[in-house]
Amino acid sequence: MTASVSVTEVRNAMRCPRVFALGREGGQRVAFPVGASSLGSTFHRVVEGLHRVGAAALGALPEGARTEAVAAALRVVVVDLLAGEIEASPTLATMPAEVDELADALRELAGYVARGLADLGPGRPSEAFEAFSAAAELEVSDLVDVGGGDAVILAGRLDALHQRHDRVEVVEYKLTSEANDELDRAQVALYRHLLREAVELDAHPVVLRFDPAMRTTELSPAEADALVERKLLPLVRDMAGWLADPRSAPPPARGDLCPVCPVRAACVAAYPEPLACRDEPPSGASRPRPDPLGRFQPLDLAPPTVPTQPGATEDDAGVAEARELAKHIEVAFRQAHVAVQMKPPTIGPRFVTFEVTAPRGRIRKVDGAAEDVEHHLASEQGVAAIYRRQGGIRTFEVARRTPRRVTLAPLLQAKREWLAERPGRFVLGEDARGRPVVGDFGDHVSCHMLVGGSAGSGKSVLLRAIATSLVYFHPPSSVRLTLVDPKRVTFGGEFKSRIAAHLAEPVCHDTEATLQVLERLVEEMEERYALFEAAQVEDCQAYNEQASAAEQLARHVVIVDEFADLTVDKALSAAFFQSVVRLGNMARAAGIHLVLATQRPDAKTVPGKVRTNLSAKVALRVPNQTSSRIILDQGGAEKLLGHGDFLADLGHGLIRAQGAMA
Repeated sequence: MTASVSVTEVRNAMRCPRVFALGREGGQRVAFPVGASSLGSTFHRVVEGLHRVGAAALGALPEGARTEAVAAALRVVVVDLLAGEIEASPTLATMPAEVDELADALRELAGYVARGLADLGPGRPSEAFEAFSAAAELEVSDLVDVGGGDAVILAGRLDALHQRHDRVEVVEYKLTSEANDELDRAQVALYRHLLREAVELDAHPVVLRFDPAMRTTELSPAEADALVERKLLPLVRDMAGWLADPRSAPPPARGDLCPVCPVRAACVAAYPEPLACRDEPPSGASRPRPDPLGRFQPLDLAPPTVPTQPGATEDDAGVAEARELAKHIEVAFRQAHVAVQMKPPTIGPRFVTFEVTAPRGRIRKVDGAAEDVEHHLASEQGVAAIYRRQGGIRTFEVARRTPRRVTLAPLLQAKREWLAERPGRFVLGEDARGRPVVGDFGDHVSCHMLVGGSAGSGKSVLLRAIATSLVYFHPPSSVRLTLVDPKRVTFGGEFKSRIAAHLAEPVCHDTEATLQVLERLVEEMEERYALFEAAQVEDCQAYNEQASAAEQLARHVVIVDEFADLTVDKALSAAFFQSVVRLGNMARAAGIHLVLATQRPDAKTVPGKVRTNLSAKVALRVPNQTSSRIILDQGGAEKLLGHGDFLADLGHGLIRAQGAMA
């Protein structure tokens, strides 16, 4: 039996030969989700419907009708067809913004077709439509010689054939971005080749891309034929070889595909040799590494280079600075005629903490001299020191002249067992004693989080650390992220590509898209509670403990940077806050969690009904004590140093720490 290869599979093999080989070996034709539009199939069904009914819809228009009138009539047709799709698929009704863009794309197509009819010359629009729409969803195939007397069938279904006055065009419709331009050109060039070989039709290749405005990409016949002969037919012959021996398929040339590959686990098992883009974590790693059986295991990182226990340090600059400061404190006390002893300092990333003791009964003298010591350090050394009294303990907290950078990877290593034990746990940074500061969205005292901090405080860096630590030790089946970034700066670029496999959907940038996400999560929350009731369990954790691997529910975390930008429109802000309050009240047990961040933590931006439902609080530097109280219910954040210095209350008391760089 002669083997067959589809044009779509050739397109996929251009991205990764192993996706094609493994998909066929497993009896399925696998495609990458990257760059795909969830509404592509709806678009194609509407266009196919237009091909069927377009001529009849134009029957009432007279000969010589203006192009604008023809376009208007065709737009009515595509909108009516889209309305029928929405009625048949309730899911579309939950995506108003996406459907609006799809409607705009279809209207653009209607205008394009109307101009094509005018290109055929005068006549009745209905007759011109039948001539112009030569074919839609046309299946074509041909044999490709692969050598040794063997051949494979290359087959596909092209989107449309359009008849112009001087040529026939083979057309592909695309809702994907121009990042896929190379693949789209290859696809339409292959359809031209199949038409020429199978039915001797010399078609001009055209790609119509809708985003939703229409852009046209035309290939000259010579360009298309050269692409087919030079690159695509040799690839088809290679694919025939991979069908016979799937293990001979080479890895992809692009390193950004492995994190979102639909057969990544199977690839690890079938091709065990190391592949950096698949197996190695990127800088600031944010995804787990599967073992040869496709199971996700914690990453093997280098030993931490930051202190993880009090007194343990490899921070040479901090040690040297601490020794110098200890001498100055002792000298200042001697000048005040007070004898003290200095315990070994605690060296944190931003502060050095010195505990001072005195002979029995003389602690009051230490308290009395403390202010003089603070003045001495400030005037003589230019050092800002804060004296603290906590019970019988007396300490000086001194900001370092040369802060130590806190990176996320060593903190993840230090807490790897705890983080890997259960999804929903995360790392914020490092406290003054060198210990990781961690939280757990599964804990009722920290199930949702409010983050506040002015510009330059380190808020965006902190949010990236939270997201990275959530997904670091867990596969996408266990943790899903929804990221909202109105300013388009926090979750873009390399960071987005690193966590792409864990994204539930593309990063949201506007209020309407965010509202749709929150509304869908409210529905999902209710569906999960129905599952819990049937299983007689109370929450997501208990449900997963008794469910099979395929039925387990992922923790879903929504991280919104600068949610104040989403509340500017009063008509939409009420709906936003309503969804936030509902999820905040009920979503913890369902495994759905919110992280809302703002650089304007005032009473209007963060109303009481929102603060009440966000149990975990993180405050970076804010402009005044009022803002600090909005976040923490107490002052202090207005005195922070910025650049990641934060105060956090995760349900177990207030702590001060330095945020980690992901």
